[in-house]
Amino acid sequence: MTALVVALPAALVVQTWGSIKDWRSQFLRQPLSATLGQPIDYAGASWTVTRITRLAGSEGNAVVLAEFEALAADPKALGAVPCKVRLSDGSGREWQPTLFADPMVRKQYPEAQQRSLCGGMAFAAAEPGKPARMAASFSIPPAASSLTLSIGLYSALPNHLSVSEPRT
Repeated sequence: MTALVVALPAALVVQTWGSIKDWRSQFLRQPLSATLGQPIDYAGASWTVTRITRLAGSEGNAVVLAEFEALAADPKALGAVPCKVRLSDGSGREWQPTLFADPMVRKQYPEAQQRSLCGGMAFAAAEPGKPARMAASFSIPPAASSLTLSIGLYSALPNHLSVSEPRT
């Protein structure tokens, strides 16, 4: 009886962990590749990544500023869908957007600081017929290369937008 008390919860944990791992592995698995400035239809809107800029950051980090916009037929409906933005490099490392913009972003691109990250607030602020403008900044190691921006809306998963950093 004691063995059941231990074995049953352990089996449930193992089964649940496997399901979570499978779901997560499918989370952003099917990229819709676009190029910088190219509109692409995704999740009920026309999305355009307008800028991916690498800046020298503070404290020895590099900062990547990504700006993008979406023109939605129904902004309120799209604004209710959770959105995930991430940056990855050729080595498989990933970064989430920083909560507060780096001082270099605030200095060089002050308009980007006023933009919402992705989703709700950006679409709520969009005027009818105008795109919702969004921005994200990432603090990354200076040596990171072959960067790719991914934007995923939960309603369209496992599809996500994928745009690579322009080669310089």
